[in-house]
Amino acid sequence: MTQYHSHGAQIVPLWKYRRPMDTTVQTEMRAHWDQLRAGRLMPLRSEIDPRSIENGLEYAFLVERTQPGHVRLRVAGMHLCDLMSMEVRGMPLRAFLQVGSRALFTSRLERVFETPEIQLHHLISDDQGQSALNAQMLILPLKGDNGQVDRALGCIVTEGTIGPFPRRFRLLETDVTCLRTGTETSAKSREVEQAPKVSGFAEDQRPFGMPNLSSVPIGTREDGRPDFKVVQPDAD
Repeated sequence: MTQYHSHGAQIVPLWKYRRPMDTTVQTEMRAHWDQLRAGRLMPLRSEIDPRSIENGLEYAFLVERTQPGHVRLRVAGMHLCDLMSMEVRGMPLRAFLQVGSRALFTSRLERVFETPEIQLHHLISDDQGQSALNAQMLILPLKGDNGQVDRALGCIVTEGTIGPFPRRFRLLETDVTCLRTGTETSAKSREVEQAPKVSGFAEDQRPFGMPNLSSVPIGTREDGRPDFKVVQPDAD
């Protein structure tokens, strides 16, 4: 795992280091992307120059959309590996999201390639009893060598301590810029709440478990109905 080098001689493992949100990485990446597109909707994947974003390579990633709904990491910086405590190249981008946020994230991510649009996702990881880790994921569409919008450049920056366990995030909000119209919008994400039960339309559910047999007479059910009956044979 990446280690953080302080100004002194001490070396601190990154998962113990509380990192501030470094939005300059996003600014530099967006500026490089804007410069390359030169009035076009977006630049080509082959035009990306890592030297122009070298200060943010630790946070950067390149993804490929192999088919609708399937977007995989082709290149990933060490910060992404630290977040998941493993090598992440080849993994789907939605792997960074908690299960409950993946469907919405995947649906929104499709618009990066279809509309196309720029997206900035606001995320939080606060499960498994760990301290909250805030994150932002920037995604910038790219054209592949085939001329199709099937690549994207992006980065994930975080604020807080990663901790010793893999981090997966809830999707809080998405800022969107439509490249064809320049329109900027923001969409929040709501947690799915369990609908309240309407009285009179359903029976009360009993907790799963064994009945209290001491309170049920032998030969009867819990509801008082006979469990069996004795059949007397006809006399000869």
